[in-house]
Order: sequence, then C-alpha cells, then structure tokens
Amino acid sequence: MPKKLFHVDLNKKMDQQDHPGHNRWHPDIPAAFSVDPGESFRMECLDWTDGQVGNNDDPSDIKYANLNRVHVLSGPVHVNGVEPGDLLVVDI
Repeated sequence: MPKKLFHVDLNKKMDQQDHPGHNRWHPDIPAAFSVDPGESFRMECLDWTDGQVGNNDDPSDIKYANLNRVHVLSGPVHVNGVEPGDLLVVDI
C-alpha cells in the first residue's frame, strides 16, 4: 500500500486539519508535500461540502448546506521536475 502523505481527520473541517487544505488552484498556495515522478502515494480528502453532507440519507443535509463553505481540496502536491504539458495519472 502506498504511503499516506495527506491525512484528514473526518471530525474536523478542512481549515482545522493538521495541514489545512485549500479551495482553489493558485500558484501562491504552498504545496503540502512534494513527490518524485513515478512515486505512488495516498491522500485523504473530505467531500466537496467540507463534511456537511452526512452518510444518513437525510436530504436536509443538501437543502441546508452552507454553499459559502464548499469545494474543499486536499493538498496541493508539488511533483518534482514536472513541466507544463506533462501528464499526471490519478487513481480514485
């Protein structure tokens, strides 16, 4: 099993994690970690609502979701030596 390089505590919002994630791609956001090309690793993620939607079959989770707190992302990840146009393979 590949090494886990980004851990998420499911009981915390993304901004309360040991390494907070982000909500957009921007070059000024520092990388959470770096990897070498071809290196396999694991990242944990929260759902796009930052944990507002529970595994409870309750539609009110969606109805009352705070849409000002969405699109949370784990990372970002820096891949050493990549150039524009290089390809990245991601398995989910």
